[in-house]
Amino acid sequence: MEYTGNKPPPVTAPPAPYMQQNFDEAYQPPPVDMSQPPFVQQRQAAQAFTIPLSIEGIGYIARCASIVTTFLATIIMGTAKQTIGSDYYYRVTAKFSSFSALKYFLAANVIVLFYSIVSLLVSILMKPKSSILNLLITIADIVALSMLLTGNGAACAISTQLENVDDLLSTDICSYYGRFCSQIKASIAMSMLAAAIYVALIILSLVTAYKRS
Repeated sequence: MEYTGNKPPPVTAPPAPYMQQNFDEAYQPPPVDMSQPPFVQQRQAAQAFTIPLSIEGIGYIARCASIVTTFLATIIMGTAKQTIGSDYYYRVTAKFSSFSALKYFLAANVIVLFYSIVSLLVSILMKPKSSILNLLITIADIVALSMLLTGNGAACAISTQLENVDDLLSTDICSYYGRFCSQIKASIAMSMLAAAIYVALIILSLVTAYKRS
């Protein structure tokens, strides 16, 4: 092209810079693996964040709960003590060791507490368990449940006796020893909960044995 006179040459626009290129071309999404259908990928992603809870897992949780409940029952009953009176009158102390039934209740819960710890360790370490070991654990669970039930029955008898009207005082003992009676009831409640847990453990053992047969 020819230019005449003092007319400057036309200015041509520079080419568009790289940053002004098409957005879709500049930012391409990462490649997606289409080897599996989308619903299969979603299901696998959901399973990755799901913690499977088997019968053995429920058994471990139940045995941990039995350890906690029997421990609380032992501590509450072992510290059950209350003194009434003053320095100017007779001071009378009520404690669990004054009743043979409460001492048996405490001993039963202590034995079941140690058994719960041992059975939990055996269940975790001896995996997979044989049918003979499962049978022995089930029998031991039944014995532990029997001890808890007999101890709870003896403690409930004492608790009922303390709440009845005494001929000498013309009122119930718990009117004077309220904290002592409350500790007995709380300890019995914890031990009853432990007994219910052992019932659940026995049912789980039966279900496991049925599935393996």
